[in-house]
Amino acid sequence: MESSSRIPPSHSHAPQFESLEASFGEIKKEQKKLGQQLEKLSLDMKTGFDDIKQLFIAHDERFNLLDKDVRLLKHQVNNSIHMASEVIQTTVNDLKSSPQDVVNATELSLDVDRKLRLLS
Repeated sequence: MESSSRIPPSHSHAPQFESLEASFGEIKKEQKKLGQQLEKLSLDMKTGFDDIKQLFIAHDERFNLLDKDVRLLKHQVNNSIHMASEVIQTTVNDLKSSPQDVVNATELSLDVDRKLRLLS
C-alpha cells in the first residue's frame, strides 16, 4: 500500500530548483540595483550637505559684515547723541545766561541812571 504523503522522485525537484535559481538571480539583480540607488542617494546627500556647509559659510561671512556695519552704525549714533547732548546743554546754558545778562545790563543801566541823577 502506498501512502499519499510519499516524497516524489528527485527529478520532480528540478523545475522548482530552476525556478529558485531564476528568482535568486532576479533578487541579486534587484539587490545590485538597490545598492546603486543607495550609493547615488548617499552621494546626493553628501553633495547636499556640502552645499549646506557652503551656504552656512557664505551666510556667516555676510552676518559678520552685517554685524560690523551695525556696530559702526551704533558707534556713529552714539557719537551723534553725544554731540547733540553737548549742543543742547550749551544752548540751555546760553538761555540761562541770557536773562542774567539782561538783568545785569538793566541793573548797570539803572546804576548809571542813578549816578547821573545824583550828578545833575
